[in-house]
Amino acid sequence: MHKVLCCILILLIISAQLSGCYDARELEDLTYVFAIGIDRGISDKWRLTILFPTMDNKDGNGNGSGGGSGSAESKYESYEVVTIDAPAFFTALNMLNTSIPRELNFMHTKYLVISEELAKSGTLGDYLAPIVRYRQVRRIINVVVSKGSAKEFIKELNLVTGATLPKAMLTTMGQHELTGFFHDIDLNDFYNGIKSTYRAPVAALGGVNDFSSFKLSGKKWEGGNKTGGEYKAGEIPRLGGSKIEFMGCALFDGDTMVGELNGEETRLMLMGRGEFIRGFFNIPDPIEPSLSVPIDIRHARRPKIDITYKGDKPIINMRIQLEGDLLAVQSRVNYESEELMPLLERAFEQHIKDGMDKLIAKCQALNLDVFQFGRTAVWQFGTIEEWESYNWLSHFKDSEITCEVKFSIRRTGGMLKSSPIIKSEEKRQ
Repeated sequence: MHKVLCCILILLIISAQLSGCYDARELEDLTYVFAIGIDRGISDKWRLTILFPTMDNKDGNGNGSGGGSGSAESKYESYEVVTIDAPAFFTALNMLNTSIPRELNFMHTKYLVISEELAKSGTLGDYLAPIVRYRQVRRIINVVVSKGSAKEFIKELNLVTGATLPKAMLTTMGQHELTGFFHDIDLNDFYNGIKSTYRAPVAALGGVNDFSSFKLSGKKWEGGNKTGGEYKAGEIPRLGGSKIEFMGCALFDGDTMVGELNGEETRLMLMGRGEFIRGFFNIPDPIEPSLSVPIDIRHARRPKIDITYKGDKPIINMRIQLEGDLLAVQSRVNYESEELMPLLERAFEQHIKDGMDKLIAKCQALNLDVFQFGRTAVWQFGTIEEWESYNWLSHFKDSEITCEVKFSIRRTGGMLKSSPIIKSEEKRQ
C-alpha cells in the first residue's frame, strides 16, 4: 500500500510539471507602458495619456536586429503616445485595448505625470486611489507635476541621449543628486504624504521648455549675480536638447497643490530635510560683490532639529552643517589663505541663512511643513491619540523657527593661491 501511494504521488508531481506552461504569456502579448499622464477630461472625468514602445526593434543603423552580436546593442527607436477620455482608470485600460493589440502592462512604468490643473483642483486623491491600488503599478515610480497638461509633457518626453528611453528617464531623475534643483519623489512617498499628520507632501516640478526664454538678441550682460536656481521648470533660458526639464517642487496641502518652489528654494528645503546631496552654488564675492564665487556644496552631517514648546506654540531650532570645495575666484582674491578663507565661509553661511529664513516664512504663510519637522515633534508625544489631538499641521504656521548654518571649505581645487592678472601696461608702471 505504501508503494502504491508513493507511485501516485510521483505521478501527480510529474503531471503538474507537464502543465506548468499553460498560463505563460510571451513578451509579444504585452505592451509595457513607460509613462502615465493624468489630466481632467472633457468628454469624461479622466484624460489618461500613456507612452509605450511600438516594438519596432532596430539597431543603431536602422536595421532589424534578429539576434547575434548586434542584438545586444538594439533599442526601441520609436514610441507611441495615446490619450483617451474615460470615466475611470480601469475602464480607460479596457477602452484602450479596443485599438491596441497587446495587453497594457505597467510593471515597468517610470513616471506618473499629473497636470498642474488637476493638482490644484482638490480632487487628486480620487485619481490616485486606483493607480496606487493597482498591483502592476510599482510605488517606486516618480511623481511629476507638469506645468501645463500632462498630455503635452508626455508627448515631448524625449530624453534619449545614447540610451533607451526608460534608462534615460531613470538617469534624468537621478540628476537631482548632482544639482538639488528638484527632488525624486516616488509614488509611495507622495501618497503617504497626502495622508500624513506630520509633514506636507511635495512632488517634482516638470515642464516643457519652448526655448522662448533664450534671448537671441538684446543688451549684453553687464554684471550682477544670479544663483542659477531662480527658475522653475519650463523657464530656463536655454536652446536645444530635449524640451523636457525638471526644476523646483510643487507644494501640497493634502491632495491640493497650493504653491511652488523654484530650484534654489528646493535646494534649501532639501538641506533642511537632510536630503541635499550635492550642488554648485554661486555667491557674491565678499570683497568684489559684482563678481561671484562658485562653491561645490554638500552636507557635513545631517541637520540637528530641536523642538520645545511655549504653551502650544512650537519653538524650533534648526542647525545645518555644510562643507564644500572652492571652484573658482573671479576676483583673484586670495581666499585660499588662512586670513581670508573664514571671510568667504561666513559669507556663504549668511547667504544660506538669508535664503532659509525667506523659505521658512513662505512655508509658514502656506502652513506647510515641507521640512518635516513633525518627524521630530511626534516623538515628544506619548500616544498617537495625543499627537492627533495636538494637530501639528495646524500649529506649524505659528511656530517660532530659527536657523543656524555652519560651513567649512575643505578643498581649494587645483590652485593653492589666487593671483591677480597682470597686463602689459601695469608691468611698465
